[in-house]
Amino acid sequence: MSKCLPNFLIVGAAKSGTSSLHNFLRKHHDVFMPNYIHNVKVKEPRFFVKNSIAGRINNYVDNFEDYKKLFSKSCGKSAVGEASVFYLYFFEEAIRNIKKYLGNDIKIIILLRNPVERALSAYNHVSRTKLENLSFEEAINIEDYRFKNNKNITPMINYKNMGLYYKMVKAYIDSFKDVKIILFEDFINNTNKSVNDCFDFLKIKNMKILKEEKVNVGGRKWSNNFYKTIYNEKKHYLTFLKKVLPLNFRKKLNEWFYNEFTSENKRMKKQTKEYLINFFKEDIKSLSLLINKDLNHWLK
Repeated sequence: MSKCLPNFLIVGAAKSGTSSLHNFLRKHHDVFMPNYIHNVKVKEPRFFVKNSIAGRINNYVDNFEDYKKLFSKSCGKSAVGEASVFYLYFFEEAIRNIKKYLGNDIKIIILLRNPVERALSAYNHVSRTKLENLSFEEAINIEDYRFKNNKNITPMINYKNMGLYYKMVKAYIDSFKDVKIILFEDFINNTNKSVNDCFDFLKIKNMKILKEEKVNVGGRKWSNNFYKTIYNEKKHYLTFLKKVLPLNFRKKLNEWFYNEFTSENKRMKKQTKEYLINFFKEDIKSLSLLINKDLNHWLK
């Protein structure tokens, strides 16, 4: 296998810190990770699940020649990788294609977050766009029907199903000899240790990392659908306003137009949380045994 192709992959889960880990790793002098696709700043090539996401996602690489070009400047680096969160959810297609194009010796990194919290975080993230206008409760009740019957909707609306980790993780553990599991809470509480554990896993030198601002946070919910439309479809208006309006006034506008979630979990109804804990209970227990980690705190 070419040294100019990935020897490690961050495969998910979505809304579990993958963007932040990607940014930390790519700052290491021995690591190469692409940050642009077709000249657009997007970290995820998503090449190995191109059939599963076709028509549902705009930015992805759909052929191996373009995929190889992403890593053309990686030769000489000890660790070459990429991060695409849908590799975990669509694990069957992903694993098949990873083996086909990269071989069996690829290293796999998986970040896992409490699936109840992850579901709400994903909902908040999608709600920033026009793709989600349902309440959280409505969305989780019809996600199977909606995904099956709308061939253009993003896979991210599988708020519950993307948190059923056991089968996904087991498939990777069974398919590859080097699989590293990182819990989101460990990554957040001791970022430096988690990142250096990844450096050890990739067999490169440790380094002190500077904990930076969170990346790809999904805690904004629009209080005004008109502004939501403007933000997503008429961004040139916002660019103009940014040039002509004072900063303090722009901040005031933001306060009017959206609510910032200081704690995502506090925004979940008690009965909804209880329902989701029950939904994930058996999967969490199976996962706990699989990865030999106590995950009982996810059930509280």
